[in-house]
Amino acid sequence: MDNQPPAATGNDDQGTLSMDPTHTQALQQLRKLIPIGLRHAQALLARCANNPQQAAELYKAELLQVLVDKSGLPPERAREHLLNAGYDLNRALHAIEEARFTLTQRILRKHHQDKGQALDLIAQAIETAEQLPRQYWLDFQRLEALPPAPRCFMILHEWLAFEGWEGFDSALHFHLPQAIAQFRLLHLDALADTLEQADQRQQQLRSAHAGSEGSVELAMRINQDPFFNRCQDHFNQQRPQLDEGLYQWVEQHLEQFPA
Repeated sequence: MDNQPPAATGNDDQGTLSMDPTHTQALQQLRKLIPIGLRHAQALLARCANNPQQAAELYKAELLQVLVDKSGLPPERAREHLLNAGYDLNRALHAIEEARFTLTQRILRKHHQDKGQALDLIAQAIETAEQLPRQYWLDFQRLEALPPAPRCFMILHEWLAFEGWEGFDSALHFHLPQAIAQFRLLHLDALADTLEQADQRQQQLRSAHAGSEGSVELAMRINQDPFFNRCQDHFNQQRPQLDEGLYQWVEQHLEQFPA
């Protein structure tokens, strides 16, 4: 339903100018009473013999029914929300959502089809609510001080963001013990084992060839090692499931996430 006054356009002005003065005055009065689009206002006035008060009441009744249908609220409560929102339907719906659901719940509801986006928004909400210090990457010492559920979430979200940006081999040097501990907390033990094995293999290769090869050659040797590559392939196979796991973790511990 068009309940927002559209921006004035040349066509709207021309249409208004072509009306008779009585209709134009009624239209202006109606749009002062309620936020309504031009075409909808004209249709209501046509039904109400150019009576702006009657048209406004008819429009309010229409909005009330829409809000009741969308929210499931009883008419009395829905009417209160409409009045507080100045009969702006979108504002009323938003106020009802805020009253019913926490910030985290609203994110989950809105972005349930894009779990990666939902997780990013929840991470931003935690970062803002907790005023977490960031110097490009978050301070993991500060993350360790969070309550258990958001600590697990933020450590893994940040570690996975680093891995996506810097690559698997570099991520093994980025707070790996903390990340592995949280993977185990999510019961992703096979994935945690894979990361430990990849880290051990990387350290073995560095120890065996550190004195004889430069850093570029050593990095190439690591990334061409069959066992290391198997570990990386296993991680890549499991990566799409991690968003689902973190999403479910949030759902299971909503009371610890931003309200």
